[in-house]
Amino acid sequence: MRIIAGRFNRRVLISPEGNETRPTTDRTRESMFNLIVSRLDMDQIRVLDLFAGTGALGLESISRGAGHVDFVETSAIAGKAIRANIASLDPQISHHIHQEDAFRWLQKPIIRPYSLILADPPYHLDGISNLPEWALPKLEEDGLFVLEHDRRIGFSDHEACIVSRTYGKSSISIFSRPSK
Repeated sequence: MRIIAGRFNRRVLISPEGNETRPTTDRTRESMFNLIVSRLDMDQIRVLDLFAGTGALGLESISRGAGHVDFVETSAIAGKAIRANIASLDPQISHHIHQEDAFRWLQKPIIRPYSLILADPPYHLDGISNLPEWALPKLEEDGLFVLEHDRRIGFSDHEACIVSRTYGKSSISIFSRPSK
């Protein structure tokens, strides 16, 4: 697994051994970020990476210009991989790693909204259909919530879903918090 584009282009990321994480494939991540950068200026934005795993999605954001990433991941082993990946890219990356359940994290009040929220939960996880309702209020106006999910789960009829694409067994749905 590697960074696809930006200042860390082609840099290799480590993954924890075992089946605890399911990293997004390079092809899917590239397609996801093509959809994102066509809709959102990445320069110095705040990003939330839920179910962060290796941190690949948040680190791809940093590589493309994001200013800060909050990584939320329950696994200590995955958190260790995120720390190692940050150290290998640039220890000065502005970030926080929160070892916490993503659903609990979304229920907390936030100080500043995010421009981009990325979520790549386990496909079998209960509550995936609730993620847009919990994530959208954490976005700034015109911010994006990007959800990778099993292609058998559909979000295209959700009022905030602006695009949904399928890549093999995975789908990417992008939601926007509209301006008031």
